Amino acid sequence: MATPQIYVSSFYRFRPVPEADLQGLQRQLESLAEADGTRGLCLIGPEGINATVSGSQEGVERLKTFAGQAFQVQAFKDSIAGKHPFSQFRVKIKDEIVTLGQPGLVPTRENENHLTPAQWHEALQDPGVLVLDTRNDYEVEIGKFKGAVDLNIKEFQEFPEKVKAAALPKDKKILMYCTGGIRCEKAILEMRHQGFENVFQLQGGILDYLNEFPQRQFEGECFVFDYRIAVDQKLQPTTRYKFCPHCGQPGEEVITCTKCSREETICRTCKEQGGHFLTCSKNCAHHHLIGSASSKPHAQEITKRRNSTF
Repeated sequence: MATPQIYVSSFYRFRPVPEADLQGLQRQLESLAEADGTRGLCLIGPEGINATVSGSQEGVERLKTFAGQAFQVQAFKDSIAGKHPFSQFRVKIKDEIVTLGQPGLVPTRENENHLTPAQWHEALQDPGVLVLDTRNDYEVEIGKFKGAVDLNIKEFQEFPEKVKAAALPKDKKILMYCTGGIRCEKAILEMRHQGFENVFQLQGGILDYLNEFPQRQFEGECFVFDYRIAVDQKLQPTTRYKFCPHCGQPGEEVITCTKCSREETICRTCKEQGGHFLTCSKNCAHHHLIGSASSKPHAQEITKRRNSTF
């Protein structure tokens, strides 16, 4: 019997929403999802909506229709998965639908210096442009556009300071991108605040680019914030990466657990640290630490460090 297909859709829209309406919209989204068994995560707030949902084709389409009516969402990034990338459905009310630490910094015009995937692909042929990745370092590590500048961001709120520290040339044409486009909507406004005028963003982000230009200028895979971990060049869930059991970041380093001998996949950073990180789980890491301690006080200190690490 064929495995049922799970439909996945990601979308966002910056649109002013009265705070008095948010709880009602939250209940309506939850009711739709419950009726159809749809799962996912929706962030809603005074700025608009930012969501990724999964489920049956009919259920996802009904939720998309509601998002189009209630939030005026116009663009959706759709794909297929073999299983749900989410365990449940949640709607969170937030001050920002993508957190830069600057509520209210939102685009006031549609397509603010957006380049379609085709225009972006053509612009990349110019050797004089500077390509800027606005994503977190662990996302960049598993895939990025050729030659892109990595700001080594741990979380998006660092973007303004990281741009200042990078001392990027303000006379260059800068092409910036992210996963689905939403971070660039705020990042481009911050860039302009810092004096950058010739800045353009990839419309629809990496996901839309790969939909049109797989195996071209983007190298590797694209990290996504759900159980798929990443999608490959065909927008299919990764078969290469797994979540590291120690830090939760994507990893592809296969090790044999030093405690129970089970094979597991961990991230490169944890593997390089060695010791109790060369285990298959937090439980085995705990017992590795306790077993390697030469005295009870030392064991207590190691356990204390382990708790702060995890």
